[in-house]
Amino acid sequence: MIKNYPIAIGFKTAFRSIFKNKGTAIINITGLSVGITAAVLIMLWVQNEMSFDNYHPGSENIYQFNTSIKENNWAWETTPLLLADAAKKDLPEIEKIARLYPDNTPVFNIEGNLTYEKKCAYVDDDWFSIFKYDFVEGNPADFRQDPYSIIFTVFGAKKYFGSRNAMGASIHIDSMNYTVKAIVKDAPANSSFQYQAFLPLASLLKDQQRRENDENWDNFNYITFVKLRPGSNPLLASKKITHILPGNDKEATVVSLVSLKDIHFENGMQSSAFVHGNINAVYIFSILAFLLLLVACINYVNLTTAKASLRAKEVSVRKMVGANRIQLFYQFIAEAFLVSFISLIATLILIQICLPAFNTVS
Repeated sequence: MIKNYPIAIGFKTAFRSIFKNKGTAIINITGLSVGITAAVLIMLWVQNEMSFDNYHPGSENIYQFNTSIKENNWAWETTPLLLADAAKKDLPEIEKIARLYPDNTPVFNIEGNLTYEKKCAYVDDDWFSIFKYDFVEGNPADFRQDPYSIIFTVFGAKKYFGSRNAMGASIHIDSMNYTVKAIVKDAPANSSFQYQAFLPLASLLKDQQRRENDENWDNFNYITFVKLRPGSNPLLASKKITHILPGNDKEATVVSLVSLKDIHFENGMQSSAFVHGNINAVYIFSILAFLLLLVACINYVNLTTAKASLRAKEVSVRKMVGANRIQLFYQFIAEAFLVSFISLIATLILIQICLPAFNTVS
C-alpha cells in the first residue's frame, strides 16, 4: 500500500476518484470557477474605480478648484477665468496652474466633411506639464507656441485622418484653421479626461467679445487645476484663494481644493464635465465579491462533506490494505488541490471570454 502513496501516485489516485465521481466534480468545479470569475471581474472594476487619475506623476499634489456659495448651498467645479492668473501671482505654494474649458460644440471641417466633436477641450499651456500624456509624435512646446494648433489622441487622429499621417495637417474648426502639432496616446480607462482633441485656450480667447465676458469675475466658466509645491497645505491655500475673489471678505463664496484622486467620487456638484463614480457602490460591490467567493467555497465544502459519508466504504477498504490516516489525508488533499487547480484554469478561460463584454458593460 505504501507504494501507492508517492506524490505522483497520490495525484493519480485523486484523478481516478474525480473521474469516478464526475457529477460531484463537475458541480464543484463549475461552482468554484463561476464564483471566482464573478469575484475577479467585480474586483477588476473596483480596482479601476479606486485608481482613477492616480497615474499622473505627483498626483498627490494636484487639486481641482471647486466653488460653493454658502447662502444657497450651490456648488460647482468651475471658476472665473481670472482666478488662475491671480492665484499663481499671489500664492507661492502654486507650482503650476492650468484651466480647462470642455467644448462639445466645435465643428470640425476636413475636406468638406463636417463633424461636431463632442470630446474636445481648450486647455492652458501648462496642461501637459501637470498631467501625464504620452506623446507619439510632436511635443507640447510646439503646441504652446502656436495659438492655432491642435493635439489629437491616436483615436482622434484615426477618426479624422484614417491611415494618413495627421502631423502638420490642417483642419478647419468653426471659423479658423488649426494645424496638428502632436499626437498623444489615448487616455486610459481610469482617466477623468476622456478627450480626443486639445486646443489652446489662447485661441478661444482671441474672440474679443468672449474674452471681455469671461474676464468678468461673476462668470464661472472654467475648470481650474493646480499643482502645489510638495509640503504645501491645501486648506491654507484654499483660504488664500477664497480671499482673492473681489468683494469676498465675508467668504460668501468659498473656493476649495479637491484632490485629483477624489474628483471621481465627488458627487456634490450641481453639474460636472466629468463622469463620476459612487464610492458607496464601490464598497458594496467589494463586499459582494467577497461574499460570492465565500459562498462558492462554502458550497464546495458542503458538497464535499456530504459526499464523504458515501465514501466510507472506500476509506475502510484502504485502511484494511494498510493505509494510515496521513496517507488518506494526503489523498483527499490531492483531490481538493486538483479540483481547485482545474477551477482556476476554468476561471482564467472564463475571464478571457467575458472580459471584453464586461468592459463594454462597465
